[in-house]
Amino acid sequence: MTHTDHADVARPRLARRGLLAAGGAGLVVAGTMLGTGGTAVAASRQSSGGVGAPVSADDYTAICQLKANYVTATDSLTNPDNADRALALYRATYTKDAESSAGYDPANPDFLVYGPDALFEQQRGLSAYLASQHNVGVIHVERSDAHGPDCPSAIITAHVLVTLVPRDTLTVVRLAATYHDEAVKWKDRWYVTKSFAQYQSTESTPRVAPPAEVASE
Repeated sequence: MTHTDHADVARPRLARRGLLAAGGAGLVVAGTMLGTGGTAVAASRQSSGGVGAPVSADDYTAICQLKANYVTATDSLTNPDNADRALALYRATYTKDAESSAGYDPANPDFLVYGPDALFEQQRGLSAYLASQHNVGVIHVERSDAHGPDCPSAIITAHVLVTLVPRDTLTVVRLAATYHDEAVKWKDRWYVTKSFAQYQSTESTPRVAPPAEVASE
């Protein structure tokens, strides 16, 4: 599939300030609803297949593949030789104007880019690291009506532990993050329209050099 295959997939555009302010509004809380009223609402959503209901098993698998594409592409960019494959994976995952950002505060992200190509350029900075590894834990997916009743949409929450190994220091950086994503189904395929990686904590600790590094010193 080429990049232009999903050129018609577009979300309603808002002012940049509005997009950032709305970043925290889509957070998913995967917990038990308290009280009989909440239980009734949850049961209604489940039976009707509306907002808040889980997606089908096939859709869940396809949506999880989007996160796998992102992780594989991003971690591979520590090696510049993987650039073409990484870009292809991003283009197969995101709509042409998908919003990608990251930081502690959705209203003040560390970066904000639009589209898979811009995300690729942002992540190419990982070539400064010996290794990058995204370990994905729980992925929660539920239905959304963000694009109207005739356009299947979903909200995704994924918990990720990122490990980065710098080239120039004997340290290892670990970052815990929660990804809050939105996706849309178009022509029987799912694409990410928005992704915010909300940092939870970061740490930098000493690491033991692998034998190859010790031998070269």
